[in-house]
Amino acid sequence: MPDVWRLGEPTERARVAIVGCGGAGCNTLRHVVAPPNAERIAVNDAPHPSMAGVPRRILVRPDVLQGFAVMDERIVEKMETHEEKDLAAAFLNRDLVLALGGLGGELGGWGLSLVGRVARILGDTTLALATVPFTAEGRIRREAAEAQLALLRRKADGVVTFANDELLRLAPDLPFVKSFAVLGSAMARLASDLSACVARDDVVPLRRLLARSRDWRFGMGSGTEKHRCFLAVDEAYRSPWFTGRHEDVRQAVVLIQRPADLPVEEELLHEVRIRSPLADVSWAVLPAPASADRVLVEILAGL
Repeated sequence: MPDVWRLGEPTERARVAIVGCGGAGCNTLRHVVAPPNAERIAVNDAPHPSMAGVPRRILVRPDVLQGFAVMDERIVEKMETHEEKDLAAAFLNRDLVLALGGLGGELGGWGLSLVGRVARILGDTTLALATVPFTAEGRIRREAAEAQLALLRRKADGVVTFANDELLRLAPDLPFVKSFAVLGSAMARLASDLSACVARDDVVPLRRLLARSRDWRFGMGSGTEKHRCFLAVDEAYRSPWFTGRHEDVRQAVVLIQRPADLPVEEELLHEVRIRSPLADVSWAVLPAPASADRVLVEILAGL
């Protein structure tokens, strides 16, 4: 029988670091509304307008970043480089690290893995939210992204990939800039909401849940009126980044936003169970209530 458990029941929130790596990651980080238990950290090779408003900034050298990132933390546990030491200082007394960035470039993809290496040495749970390049961006960039993704999956407890090609298939006339904005908004919301609902006691079970799946996908949806739960879950499963067969989902993290006086958790989880009957599910109700009778749901699905 699949397991179901609730996130966030203990009152003490997890101490979260939300890290934006490279230009794409820092741009996304700007839109993250960090709850009181979370700190935003910008990682880039030089000061950039995307880092404005983020009080904690770490500068790294892109020419040596790959070499640092690939080091096996089981063999090389000691952190010798300035980059590692700066990250370790930023992650001190944190329980959960959420890393945001884009794959395929010289900084973001390798930076995500370095964040994962340092967090793992410190014993923190890590989840990476990573964008995959457009096909139109070229073979070299996509090959670099594949190499970075393979390494990232070894460094982080869980990796959620976001492919913009899927978004363009649904909206082929959407300009690149608009698609990046849509994607960044979804990633920023997920980082904010997950930070707000995870308790310190959830961190270790969450790590175990994340480690059970190699591929993680994200979907988000909303619904109103009589069939609000069906509509919200159906839209989440039809999200452009929610690829793969629904029945193949083995782990799911479900975040629910609802009006304060409208308990819909049981019905929403039932809709998830219909689509993914074999999935172990962890779920939470977000602290901020939704307006009117609208229900919103975010689903992280492990395949």
